[in-house]
Amino acid sequence: MEKQTKIAILWIVVMCGLTIHSLADLMPLFWGEDITVSQDGNTPTGLLMFMMTMTYLIPVLGILCVMFWNKRMGRKTNAILATVMALFNAAHCFELLDFTPVQVPMLVGNLVVSIVLCVISWHMVEKCKNGCSCCG
Repeated sequence: MEKQTKIAILWIVVMCGLTIHSLADLMPLFWGEDITVSQDGNTPTGLLMFMMTMTYLIPVLGILCVMFWNKRMGRKTNAILATVMALFNAAHCFELLDFTPVQVPMLVGNLVVSIVLCVISWHMVEKCKNGCSCCG
């Protein structure tokens, strides 16, 4: 399997992990349990934009960079985005130690996938630095 395809698949797995993480917070609703909801009626627009950026925009940009921007700068941009995602997942994994037990394996798994994505992305940058046919 080509490295480009591996990286795209890892980006998709990270996106799925973040989506499942959000859904796991809502699962108690199916059993009639309460979940924490803000009662002030205000939507935290800045937080929503940040989460949209982290869970959708950065992974999509990473996929586009690695699949369609066949230059060294595209590989480097993807690697930087993968590093940002790995740091975000590390911070999110360790920021709170009071997650429900369901969240812990999910967050650790997403962190591991993010680190693998980051390592493979930087290896691809190094390969292109040493001259390869993929970067033109």
